[in-house]
Amino acid sequence: MNKRIKMNGFTLAEVLITLVILGVIAAMTIPTLINKTQNQEYVSRLIKIYSTLSQGLNSIWNNNGVAPGDYEFLSNADFIDELSKVVAAQQKCDTANACLGGSIGSKYKFLNNASTSGMTEGKTLITSDGQLFSYATGISKFYGIPAEDQPNVIGRLMVDVNGSKSPNKFGIDTYFFYLVRGKGIIPAGIESNTSCARNKQGQDCAGKVLREKAINY
Repeated sequence: MNKRIKMNGFTLAEVLITLVILGVIAAMTIPTLINKTQNQEYVSRLIKIYSTLSQGLNSIWNNNGVAPGDYEFLSNADFIDELSKVVAAQQKCDTANACLGGSIGSKYKFLNNASTSGMTEGKTLITSDGQLFSYATGISKFYGIPAEDQPNVIGRLMVDVNGSKSPNKFGIDTYFFYLVRGKGIIPAGIESNTSCARNKQGQDCAGKVLREKAINY
């Protein structure tokens, strides 16, 4: 006696609905995963830059035959010229605007997407692996640095971990460091990072990112 075997399967409509659902899930999750991966690369580059700057100070002192910790030498030296001797410098300019091919205000944004119009930095170098260092002296505004250290600031470094590549945004790929007498290179926000939030400007995010080894905002 022949028995009919009942075959269970999916209809074409069911398959199409499943594919649509999977597509929607992918569209929602993939950009987040890409963003997290990209942010982690920025963090890794920032950690490397901090190490480069800290080690670079000792190399600068040694190369000039001055005692380690001689901050008076650093006060009088051209810091970008000296830094270019200890990193693989590809380009060096008298202003950030010259290296960027346009003003900082037109190239960069704060973390909350506000314009950085009017902000200027000084002599600038770009390394062979695409990092940007722009140095300014005579600082009148301080971000994320203790009040007791402010009178001892020699200069401020704006660093962009991937140079002129986007997003060119403070707190993401762009950060501030200070050169401070007696302390060396200090990340902005090492003790306080009140502007390090998505709805704020983000000039003092370096300390938070280095401490947490992540972009958590």
